[in-house]
Amino acid sequence: MKASPRQQRLLLDLQELDTTAARLRRKREQIPQRAELASLQGELSAAKERFMGLQRELDGQQAEIDRLESDTQMVRDRKARDEQLIAASTSPKEAQALQNELDTLARRTGELEERELELMEVAEQTKARFDEAAAALSGVDGRRAALEAAIGEAEAAIAREAAAAAEERTGVAAEIQRDLLGLYEETRSRNGIGAARLRGNVSEGSNMALAPAELMTIRETAPDEIVFCPGSGAILVRVDEA
Repeated sequence: MKASPRQQRLLLDLQELDTTAARLRRKREQIPQRAELASLQGELSAAKERFMGLQRELDGQQAEIDRLESDTQMVRDRKARDEQLIAASTSPKEAQALQNELDTLARRTGELEERELELMEVAEQTKARFDEAAAALSGVDGRRAALEAAIGEAEAAIAREAAAAAEERTGVAAEIQRDLLGLYEETRSRNGIGAARLRGNVSEGSNMALAPAELMTIRETAPDEIVFCPGSGAILVRVDEA
């Protein structure tokens, strides 16, 4: 295939833009905060698990306190009723039975109130641990949000740079003859690099010096003939260093 030296030099511009695009893709994947965010997931999961566990524990204790309060109120209501009945009773036997029940209700009230106080103390301790867990979770979640925001900002900056490079590539590609562009794309898809500069006796495609015989063959080839790097397989663009 033949192509003017200018056309061949345009391939170097195109390759530079493709290299930039590949660099930006790697840069996007390797944003430092991504690794920090990944390492934070274990801490975040542990903080959530502790928070939710203490929340369930506190909810269970509060439900038990509510049940005890309800039972205590029922006993108090029963006690008030019996006190009214004993006040209106004219039968000593009935009065004695009501008094016995009042004594039982009094003991029951004391037991319920004592149990409720004990549970309230436990719930207070659980609440303190729950508040600590909530603060810890909030801190970790705040760090997560900051990392995600930083990643978003970095991605947006990279996207702008990539869009500019892609637009410039479109312009450069439009200047290259179709068959040469097709050869470049095919070579790049096969070898990972489409075009490389011959600098002195070194191919930038392989970063290796060409053998004297290879270099002589390439130097003797007409400037408008396409030649390839023996090491990388890329289109080798001869540039006048002067």
